[in-house]
Amino acid sequence: MRVKAEICRAQEARQLDLAANDPLESRRKIAAAAAKAWGLEAIQAEKREAGHVDPIDKLDAEITTQFADEANAEKDQHAS
Repeated sequence: MRVKAEICRAQEARQLDLAANDPLESRRKIAAAAAKAWGLEAIQAEKREAGHVDPIDKLDAEITTQFADEANAEKDQHAS
């Protein structure tokens, strides 16, 4: 399941707030890294939502179609 950009941006903002305000340095570092990861995911989500098709997504779709075709052919053989 793909996460929507809105959720990614909300999580990024939450983690940025923790990175700035948490009393423990170790948790601030973790939150900063999490904010960066959410920001990168948001960029990918925004591209998907804008209609950009990632070549890997296209390849995944082709592989899925191939598996479905093979399953249907096998099903037809057993029905005969």
